[in-house]
Amino acid sequence: PRLQGWNLEGAELGTLPQVDAPGVGSLAVERKDLVSNPVPFALDTLPEALEKEPNNTLATAQRVRLPVVINGHINKPDDWDVFAFTGKSNETIVAEVAARRLDSPLDSLLKLTDSTGRLLAVNDDHEDLTAGLNTDAADSYLAARLPVDGTYYVHLGDTAQQGGQAYGYRLRLSLPQP
Repeated sequence: PRLQGWNLEGAELGTLPQVDAPGVGSLAVERKDLVSNPVPFALDTLPEALEKEPNNTLATAQRVRLPVVINGHINKPDDWDVFAFTGKSNETIVAEVAARRLDSPLDSLLKLTDSTGRLLAVNDDHEDLTAGLNTDAADSYLAARLPVDGTYYVHLGDTAQQGGQAYGYRLRLSLPQP
């Protein structure tokens, strides 16, 4: 794995923690006798994919097969990552972002559109009852019933139109899960 950050020259990833179930864990790196602050990471049982550029428009959207968790980042200010998938009439699709929960500065915004570009659903902050008073940690989540068989697009951007290497995310696209 590639390590980036202050004082990480020559640092090595320590022993990976045992994770028995999907969820968020943390890991640290070691250098000489020093150990870094823990950094959160997430695991899931769904197939994983990496975001591939260019994917900023409907014409260049990255085609994905559901269910999937896409690992990516908003590369630069005003960047949008667009993912295309095939859906069936009356199927409920869920799009969920994990970014703030993983210490990313990304303030995600999700949109779901059909093949004509018509907006079907949008979400900025999804209320997370486990977050207490920390509403700044809210990531995006939307669930929508698809009207017809066809191609649909999920658009992911930053509400403040910011971006860069630190603006990472995990985007889950799937049917609803318990």
